[in-house]
Amino acid sequence: MGYVFAEQYFLFPVIALAFAGVMVLLCRWAFSKSRRGSLVRRVDSRPAERDAFGLLIDVRTEHSHNEARITVSKLKDFGIKATTARTKDGWTVYVWPKDEAAARGLLDTR
Repeated sequence: MGYVFAEQYFLFPVIALAFAGVMVLLCRWAFSKSRRGSLVRRVDSRPAERDAFGLLIDVRTEHSHNEARITVSKLKDFGIKATTARTKDGWTVYVWPKDEAAARGLLDTR
């Protein structure tokens, strides 16, 4: 049978507190607002240009996020991959180039 010494009862809480302290300092450093910025990626919430999304093609711009999500839902019901983004003109609905004609045709008829 193993024996437990009094030093072991004292040593474990000291190590646990030291580890917790190191983790607090590490998190403070990682999430701090230093002059170079935090290490954690922050989301840029400013509106973007309409042509800033690479291969995606804009098919419609809505006034609210809810309207844009409804438009995306309609497109997805017909198997067209679509997404939204906040642009300087409003909420823009984007599709892939191969789905552009189908998306425009579907949105123009409704």
